[in-house]
Amino acid sequence: MSRKNHKYGTALTFAFAFAVLTTGVASAQTWNSSSGGYNTGYGTVYGTFGQAMATQNIYNTMQMQMQKTMMRNAMIKKWGLAAVEKAEREAASGSSSSRAKASDSPMVVSPPPVVRNHGVFRPDATVDTGKAFADALGDTPEEKSLIKQIYTATKAAYEKEAATKGWQNNIAGGLTLFTVTALVVYRDIEEPSAEAANDYFKVVNAALDEIPEFATVTNKDKQGFNNMLIGFSGLLLAGYLESKQNSDAAALASYKKLAGMLVEMVLKTDPEKFRVEDNQILLK
Repeated sequence: MSRKNHKYGTALTFAFAFAVLTTGVASAQTWNSSSGGYNTGYGTVYGTFGQAMATQNIYNTMQMQMQKTMMRNAMIKKWGLAAVEKAEREAASGSSSSRAKASDSPMVVSPPPVVRNHGVFRPDATVDTGKAFADALGDTPEEKSLIKQIYTATKAAYEKEAATKGWQNNIAGGLTLFTVTALVVYRDIEEPSAEAANDYFKVVNAALDEIPEFATVTNKDKQGFNNMLIGFSGLLLAGYLESKQNSDAAALASYKKLAGMLVEMVLKTDPEKFRVEDNQILLK
């Protein structure tokens, strides 16, 4: 998601920065095991849309999928895409020739993963994530209105870009946007390339298909969770860009802490494990 799509104006970003830094989410997060979220406004939003989601093992599953992808990319680099795809087709059919050879080493591949589309959902017009964010993070009618505007603008920009990438109505798209945004804010780096983001989307999409619990989640809950990820991303980036514009080191540190907290809450892992290397988003 391009940063330019998130520059909604100083008034909006300042309002969000005020909302974040005055609710204490950057300095006083405590985990509530009964609600499954942090005792903050963000925890409230997460509790609204996150409890029904099977996210407990999502990081480990994504990590395994990424390792498989890296191994496949290495084989493609060595033997070429056509050879790898041929070997995968033979592996899927059970052919004994699936152990193709090149040079001195055998190329052993697994059959292509079964596409289940566990992350895909049918939109429900009754899901109002903007209101959930506004109610959880805003104290006054003015703050609620501005926070909802940030969410609405982020959602519109995301949907436009997701449609061109084939990410629409898929939790994998929201998770990709969230991860990319959290990485940018947490590490204070340039946005990863579109290629890196698309490769990560494929990893996430495959990971969701490996988690059976996602198959039973309702369309409404999937949509709410996806919208929550988009909202987290927009609000994070809005405050981060405002802090960068003002060269406010203290605010940048607070947003880094907030990005880390959200990664821990959503992906159940340490944000230090995420990084960008060689134009790839990696999980260490």
